[in-house]
Amino acid sequence: MPETTETGPVLGDRVGLRAFRLTLVGTLVSALGQGLTLPYLFIYLHDVLDAPLAVAGVVLAVASVVGLGATALGGSLGDRVGLGRLAWIGLLVQAAGTGLLAVAPQAGVAAVGVAVNAIGNSLVWPALNGLVAVQVPPAQRSRAYATRFGVLNAGIGVGGLVSGWLVSIQHPATFHVVYAVDAGTTALFALLILVGLRGTPGITAPEPSIEDGRLQRGGYRAVLRDRAFVGYLGVAFALGVFGYAQLIGPWAAFVTADGGGTTQVVGFAFAANTAAIVAVQLGVERLTRRARRSRLLVATALFWAAAWGITGLAALPAFRGTAADIGFIVALAVFGVGETFYSPVGGGLPNALAPDHLRSRYNSLAASTWPLGGFVGPPLAGALLGGGLPGSWIGVILVGALATALAAAVLGRRLPRSVELPAG
Repeated sequence: MPETTETGPVLGDRVGLRAFRLTLVGTLVSALGQGLTLPYLFIYLHDVLDAPLAVAGVVLAVASVVGLGATALGGSLGDRVGLGRLAWIGLLVQAAGTGLLAVAPQAGVAAVGVAVNAIGNSLVWPALNGLVAVQVPPAQRSRAYATRFGVLNAGIGVGGLVSGWLVSIQHPATFHVVYAVDAGTTALFALLILVGLRGTPGITAPEPSIEDGRLQRGGYRAVLRDRAFVGYLGVAFALGVFGYAQLIGPWAAFVTADGGGTTQVVGFAFAANTAAIVAVQLGVERLTRRARRSRLLVATALFWAAAWGITGLAALPAFRGTAADIGFIVALAVFGVGETFYSPVGGGLPNALAPDHLRSRYNSLAASTWPLGGFVGPPLAGALLGGGLPGSWIGVILVGALATALAAAVLGRRLPRSVELPAG
């Protein structure tokens, strides 16, 4: 087995190295398209397709419920057919949903596209997290997850920078163009898995032993008996509600409506978010490699609380104009730093707890916290933003992020030492 170097994640054998590198290439390609559309779904539904903000929140919530069901099904399917095959299926479904968004003439069609996209994403994300765990040895997973997260955000950042110049509410056709490109890059990733990763680790399901077969029949019941993992699910759900669910959609809606910002500022802010991740991700991973995983979760929640606080300050009337724009951009950069603390834990902790024959189910349940958070977060944001006091949105999510930090500290007392202190 090669030794770890400072230049990047070193994987177990030559096949695993090739597989992981191809996974990184596919991640970058699809992320470029995703970055074009990521900040604009709320804006697309509300300002282009004329859906009220509350309706836009419900659309995302319903899509999250659909995605949640797909996640549960995908967990079982992945343990049967293989994580690589599950990722391929999910990418094709995701591309179809994004393509439907690209041609949507009105909000009803777009809602279907959002739901189909959510199904695909609910299959892809846990499948890829589990696939990386199979491709790399345990001691090197933290750096592998951090590297893939950095590559993902580099692609999203470039896409966000391009879309900041390209997308305009005054020119609705620009939204259709970026969604079409997003669908195409997702389909390319699916083709790469189908052709390039054939015969590599994790593409097909492992052959279970007799004991594994007995445990596998327990399905999700066996997973949910893992109390440490259930505790992690609770913290991850809270991070979803008060973190990512607010970042993707509600934040942009708040900035462009009540904060006085523009779509260009939103694009630059998301570019700053990903630039911060790319700049500090590997350094944060190196510095925190031996840190307790629960403390990394605490740091994530605190950075996100700071990002919401900066957003609220920037939206005050006294800071309207250039100062506000800078504040919004800084806020998402701070949020990005928080993400670098989470990325090694979000992939590493579930896979540290998971046995091989239940790996897909563990990863699927871990990933389900995001659509579940999306079910709660966007309607909450829509109600607060559409009410008489839109600034209350900042207060609620800031307090929620602080409470999540406290919950993560409590989780640290319940994790097994071998999981709380990662290998390597």
